[in-house]
Amino acid sequence: MIMNHFMIKKFNGLDDATTQRLHSLGLQVGSDVTAVRFYPFHGPVIIQVDHQKIGIRYRVFQQLTGGDVS
Repeated sequence: MIMNHFMIKKFNGLDDATTQRLHSLGLQVGSDVTAVRFYPFHGPVIIQVDHQKIGIRYRVFQQLTGGDVS
């Protein structure tokens, strides 16, 4: 299994509720996250942060990483 490492670059463009929820889960600008699984057709992305796995929308993942998705 290939895992990709990304850094959270920004929370701009996300609604307040999503931003607040991500902050409560420990995501901050500068946090290192590991993308564990990308689902097909731009489905959810499973990321790992501080030994917990979180499912987020592909669009949210793109915004968090500044579009740095390979």
